[in-house]
Amino acid sequence: MKQIEELSKTAHEILVPLHEGALDGGIVQVLRLMRREVVAQCLKRLWRELNLEGEPLIFEAPMRGRMPMQHHPLFLDRIVALAGRRKREPSGALQAWSLLEAPLYAYGIAATGQVDTLLKASLLRSADIEDHGTIPGTPHNWLRYNFTSGWTGLSVHFYDADESEHVAMTAIPVGRQDEWLAFLVLLEAQRNNFARKERRGRIEIIGSDDEEELISAIKKTSFENVVLSAETLAQVASQRSIFRPEMLRRYATLHVPRLRKVLLVGPPGTGKTTLLKAEGSYHAKKGGLVFYVCAPPKHRDVTSWQQLAFALRGAVESRLPTLILVEDFDMFVSDPQELQLVLNTLDGVATPDNPAGTLLLATSNDPDKIDPRIRDRPGRIDVLIEIGLVEETDLAIRFLQHFLGTAYREEEHAAVAPLLLKQPGSHFREVCIAGAMHSLELGRNEVLREDLLWANEIILHGRALASQPERFVVPSARKRGNFFGKN
Repeated sequence: MKQIEELSKTAHEILVPLHEGALDGGIVQVLRLMRREVVAQCLKRLWRELNLEGEPLIFEAPMRGRMPMQHHPLFLDRIVALAGRRKREPSGALQAWSLLEAPLYAYGIAATGQVDTLLKASLLRSADIEDHGTIPGTPHNWLRYNFTSGWTGLSVHFYDADESEHVAMTAIPVGRQDEWLAFLVLLEAQRNNFARKERRGRIEIIGSDDEEELISAIKKTSFENVVLSAETLAQVASQRSIFRPEMLRRYATLHVPRLRKVLLVGPPGTGKTTLLKAEGSYHAKKGGLVFYVCAPPKHRDVTSWQQLAFALRGAVESRLPTLILVEDFDMFVSDPQELQLVLNTLDGVATPDNPAGTLLLATSNDPDKIDPRIRDRPGRIDVLIEIGLVEETDLAIRFLQHFLGTAYREEEHAAVAPLLLKQPGSHFREVCIAGAMHSLELGRNEVLREDLLWANEIILHGRALASQPERFVVPSARKRGNFFGKN
């Protein structure tokens, strides 16, 4: 009965008579109120019931995505724990917070305290079934805040079905808005500290549904899998200097965003992808954050560049040494409509600045596809490193040793190395695999020099045929002759 009475009080605020005395005549105009309007009325009424000081200022509080931090118990408890630890309390310091029951006149809005989703430990995205260390999302509820400076605020987090979005509405005393915003800043710092701790050494995939497979592939790759010249490896490794404190200070002194952009160029199969994965595995083991950015599927309403821009912003928010890995960089910067935004982001007014440093390591099989304003402009691409074909016999021998493994014998196989020059590293892999298969077909377990030579010829011959497309085109009817060969 009490609940019906309470609902009736609010109903009179919603049902408006067409004219004086219309309620007695039975004709009533029904006004459709939005959930925001109902919540605003409820906050105002609750403010008076709790005898809070002054008139409330009611507004829609700022949110970060779908997580209003002012409603997450994890971060509120951390803020309260900080109270009293400092000699001088910062603006917006919170003394205590409490969960309120949803008023009966709120029509059940935010009454259940449900959580929309479970979040990854990084707090950035919804959890998958394979995840561990997940965090509950922000509950829908009504809260009361008591601040150390002696004032009280109220807030409601709910889902607005009318607008299909999450909303946090707040009531505070007039004049306390700057302190409220300072409170949100404290919460943001706690969120970032928590996420930073959880993200150290993490590899995050952006733009692909095969997250677990890609993360596993990166973690399993080491520099033992990379067969490149010592000079090339040293040149790539030197780019990690962006993470050194003295280099970060130098960037800051020059007022240059701490973002290093490196492009690995070369034909397919030369080892660029393997090198990317090895760098990612190394960086994660050192405690840094790794983003591996993929081009999104066509059905998603997001562009490749937007995916990369998301990673660049994520690096800044993490405040961790961040390595961003991108394959086929030309695909990410090829949209003419996004070109100006790309230029401004890589080296311009929109360049993100991560205090801990960000290294963008990208690859391209065809750098000619990249706009010269990106490729050739110092600062947009800081350095291009060529990962080319195998030109030296010593490196060719190393490839044979790597792909033959325990089957390699210097006296048997070293002489093959000079015959395989001017080829990518992937050619050596296929020669060794095909050679081993050939030896097994002949009833031998030992891979001989002649097996490698045979495999090399077969692969080159097939490649030569594939380069002649006219061989695979069905001739036209005019060239086939008459029916049954008659003239």
